[in-house]
This record gives sequence, structure tokens and C-alpha cells, in this order.
Amino acid sequence: MKLLPLERVTVADTIAESLRDEILGGSYPPGSAVTDGEVVARLNVTRDQARAALGRLEREGLLVHSLHRGLEVVRISVEDVRDLYATRRTLELAGLEAMVRRRPADDVWLQAAVTSMTEAAKAGDGRAAVAADAAFHLAIVASAGSRRLRIAAEAALRELRIVLAVADRVSSDLDDLAADHAGLMDALIHAPPPSARAALLDHLRRGESRALAVTHGA
Repeated sequence: MKLLPLERVTVADTIAESLRDEILGGSYPPGSAVTDGEVVARLNVTRDQARAALGRLEREGLLVHSLHRGLEVVRISVEDVRDLYATRRTLELAGLEAMVRRRPADDVWLQAAVTSMTEAAKAGDGRAAVAADAAFHLAIVASAGSRRLRIAAEAALRELRIVLAVADRVSSDLDDLAADHAGLMDALIHAPPPSARAALLDHLRRGESRALAVTHGA
């Protein structure tokens, strides 16, 4: 059997991954300037490598050009939050419908995300908790078996994680976050379909309220 060549990971890819984790983890709040000079000095890389990495993050929508400040972390408005949650409701309900049709549903990825959230709560690691939160909801959408739905969900959650990282730092109650998702998982897997749907919508409504509160205060 002929093996396909492995995709080559460049220095710029590694830099982009590091910066992405920092942005999505809340180290760079929305509106923070990110310059190639800072990346060069802090990560000890060349200017070309720094610019290539920043270009990747700009194409992903995490960084945008500001007229007077250069590249900065994208600012998420109230309207953006509402639109992103409307998108999430559509995508996650589609995933839930597929889960319900295939009961008993495969809960491996949901359980893995809840376990990661629980461990992150014990360690006080807000960044890991937010990443596990995103993984949980991507697992719901993935149940639909559609690559396009999954890609759309990844894009929506990537934008929201900038706000959610700040929101979860404000609430700082990671134990509640993990327990909430554990309860939601139980409803998605075992509750009657109308109750499972109501639980998911209530969960998203509360998440939207939290994100809106942080956005209003930004």
C-alpha cells in the first residue's frame, strides 16, 4: 500500500498555532494589537515567519486590519454574538436530530469533552475548559455527518471562543461549567427528544446571555 506523504508543518504553522491558542485562551482580549515585531521579539523568530503566521490568523478571521493600529484581535459585537448563536442553534439542532434518530447514541466524544472540562476545572485552567466546551458542541454537530456543517460550526465557535474565554474568566466557576455540560450530555443521550431539544436550547440561551453580558461591557 502506498502511503500518502505527511503534510509538512512549517515554522509559521507552529507560530500561528501558538498565537491562536493564546488568542482563543483570552491572553489577547478583543481589540488587542498584535504586531510582527512583538512576535519576533517574544518567540525569537524571523520577521517573515512572524508575518506568515499572522497572515494565517488573519485569513481565519481571528485578526483584522485596523486603520491606525495594524493587526488586532477581532472585536465581536452584540450583533455578532446574536448571529453566531443563531447559527449555533441551527447547526447543533441538526446534530441533535441525528443523535436522536440513532439512539442509543455514541457519546464517546461528548464524554471525552466533559472529562476534559472536569479536569480543567480541578486545575483551574480556563483555557482548557473553553477548548473542551467547544469540542463538546462540535461533537453534537458532527453527529449530523456533514463536513460542511462541521466546518461552519468550527468557524462560529472559533469566533465565539474569543468572547467565551473572557466570559469564563469573569464567571470563573469552571466546576459549574463542567457540571452543566455533564447534565446536558445526559439529556441529549437519554431524555425524550422534546426534552433533549429544550435542554440544548436552554443551554445555548444561557451561553448567549453570558457572552452578551461580556460584549456589552467591553
